[in-house]
Amino acid sequence: MDLKTELLNPKWWLIITALMHTVVGVLMELDPDNDNELMVAGITLVIPVYMLYAAFMNEGRAQARLAAVIAGPFFVWFVLCGILALEITYPTTDYTFELAPPPLVFWGMTALTGVLGWNMDEAKPAE
Repeated sequence: MDLKTELLNPKWWLIITALMHTVVGVLMELDPDNDNELMVAGITLVIPVYMLYAAFMNEGRAQARLAAVIAGPFFVWFVLCGILALEITYPTTDYTFELAPPPLVFWGMTALTGVLGWNMDEAKPAE
């Protein structure tokens, strides 16, 4: 098994990003007593479902394209939120978006591996 090939495999980045998004991005920040936060968490927990679908139910070009299409807009959104210094206005949370490396790395690598595999040859396994 080639390490470079595995690092550029969108499947692994989809799985890692879905888990990180679920645990760190949603569940750790959740105040279950706040109805607004609970509603937003329910909506944002749909995202990992799409990511895990792309990781486990697709291969090759289709998987890479789904990785790019799902993760690319999130990467761009995180960058825009950081540039604009948008504030989250939940009653229980008061913080400003910053260009934090972890979300940028996970979403960015997921999108990048998807873009790199966008036109991969279907005869080859996912790279």
